[in-house]
Amino acid sequence: MLGMLLITGAAMGQNEPPRFHDAMAKMKAERVSFLTDKLELTVTEAEKFWPLYNEYQAKREEMMWGKREKMKKDFDPEQQTEEEMSNMLNDILDQEVKSAQLKKDYFIKMKAVLPIRKVLTLHRVEQDFMNHMLNKIRDNHAPGQPKNIGSKPPRD
Repeated sequence: MLGMLLITGAAMGQNEPPRFHDAMAKMKAERVSFLTDKLELTVTEAEKFWPLYNEYQAKREEMMWGKREKMKKDFDPEQQTEEEMSNMLNDILDQEVKSAQLKKDYFIKMKAVLPIRKVLTLHRVEQDFMNHMLNKIRDNHAPGQPKNIGSKPPRD
């Protein structure tokens, strides 16, 4: 899922190369610009919204990376019993419920700092941002061709 791709480098720890952290910092800056523009945040709204939104994102990222690491570590259907797989599925579904509750809690908090129209629009604008980033990735990497990040195309 793209959400996993769009996680900021802070949640990743120090095992990722500096290039990854640079890309994540650029993506985060682009998210700020995109959301601020699309939500038409005033300076006053932005001052109140961004600390709250950043807190929400940090908690969301922590949940997503915890789920990813658990799946990576524990997922081996060939070696697991039916009961273990059932427990894993229940854990995944519980995590999704917790993620939805986190979003609900923070959107309620955001209603205290933004007009309801902007809070409601936020959900759609986040999806638009993910689509925007997917399009950028797609445009920068044609299928079947190696990525040449930061390099010039080969000469004939």
